[in-house]
Amino acid sequence: MKPTTALRRIARLKKKIKVIQGGQGAGKTISILIILINHASSQPNKEIIIASAELTKMRLTVIKDFVKVMKSFGIYSEANFLAGTLYRFPNGSFIKFIGLDKEDIGKGLRGDVFYLNEGDKVNFETYREVASRFKHIYIDFNPNAKFWAHDEVIVRSDCDYLNLTFLDNEFLDQGEVDEILLYFEKGYGIKWSPDLKREDYPEPISKYWANKWRVYGLGEIGILEGAVFEDWSIVDEIPSGAELLGGGIDFGFVNPASAILVYKMNEEYYFDELIYETKLTNQDMADMIILNGFEDILWYADNAEPKSIQEMRRLGINIHPCDGKTDLINYAVKILNNRHFYYTKRSVNTIAEAQGYVWDKDSKGDPTGKPKKKNDHAMNAKCYFVATEGKYDGVYR
Repeated sequence: MKPTTALRRIARLKKKIKVIQGGQGAGKTISILIILINHASSQPNKEIIIASAELTKMRLTVIKDFVKVMKSFGIYSEANFLAGTLYRFPNGSFIKFIGLDKEDIGKGLRGDVFYLNEGDKVNFETYREVASRFKHIYIDFNPNAKFWAHDEVIVRSDCDYLNLTFLDNEFLDQGEVDEILLYFEKGYGIKWSPDLKREDYPEPISKYWANKWRVYGLGEIGILEGAVFEDWSIVDEIPSGAELLGGGIDFGFVNPASAILVYKMNEEYYFDELIYETKLTNQDMADMIILNGFEDILWYADNAEPKSIQEMRRLGINIHPCDGKTDLINYAVKILNNRHFYYTKRSVNTIAEAQGYVWDKDSKGDPTGKPKKKNDHAMNAKCYFVATEGKYDGVYR
C-alpha cells in the first residue's frame, strides 16, 4: 500500500491530540489505521482502542478497512481477530473496536492510543469519559457541521489540527473523484478546475450541492442538511445588560435532564446551560437550581410531567407546566427562526444538540414538518420557555 499525502501529513502530527477533519475520499481512516497498525506491530504491549458511534456500522467501514490494510501488509491472521472486534498481535499489543452506543461501554478503559472515528456522531461527554484515560488521541470526521471538537478540542494547546481533501489522496479511484467534482458542477453550474480560486466561484445555482462540495470536496464546515436552527452564534458569556426571563426544564433520568436559562436583550434570546446530566432525581435538580440561586425565577417544564412539576414546586422551585398547545416545539422554532439568538460557550451539550438538530423524515424519506426526536433534551427545555413566555398569569394550570 503506497503512502499518500494524507498519510504523510497525519504522520507529521506530534501533539497528544490529533484532529483530522476532511472531505470525501481524503484517506483519513486508512491513513490513521496504517499508523496505528504500524504502532501496534512494531512496539510490544500497546493497547489501542478504535471507537465510533455504532459497532454494527463499524463492521462495514473502519473494521473492513482495518482488515484490508492488515492483508495488504501480509500480517493478517483470522485466528488473532477475536469475535471480529479484538485483534491480538504476536508481540502482546492489541487493537480493540468498540461502539459507543451502549451506556458505560467506554468507562474504565485505559491505554496507549484512542482513535475516535466519525467523532461528530458521538457526544462530547462520551468522548471525554474515554479519551481522558489515553496517552494519544486521534479524532476524524466529515465536517457536516460545527460540533464539540471545534469548540472544545481544536482550541487546546496540546492539539494538532489538520484539514484534508480528496487531493491529498493520490490513489483515490477516478470514479469517486468524478462524483466529488460533480458536487461542484451541480452547485455552481460550471466544471471545477485546480486553478479556480474561491473568490472566482460564481453564485451557486443549488445551495444543497454547493454545501455538498464545501463539506465533501473542500473538507470545510458546512451547513447541516435539514438543520432546524441556522441563524445562531456562540458568545463568551451573557451580556451584562441582558434580562433573565426564566428557564426551561426537560426532565430525564436515563436520558439527560436539562435546565436552560433564558435571557433577552435587544429582542434577541441568549441561552445558558445550567444542568445537563443523566440519573438526576427531581430532588437533585431542585438542589442544583437552589445552589445556583435560580429557584425563584420562572421555570417552564414539560406539561406531560405534572407529578415531577408538583414535586419540584414543593421543593421550592417556581416551576409551572409549559403551554399545552399542539405543536408547541414547532411554535417555538418559528419564533426563534425569526431572529438571531445565542448560546454561551459553556453550554457545550446544548450547542452539540443544536448542531445535530434536524427536521425529521418519515419511512419514505418525506419531511414530517417536525424536528427529529433524538438528542433534543436541551432543545426541548429552551422551547418550553420560548413558546410559553408571557402566558403564565399567576394561576396554576
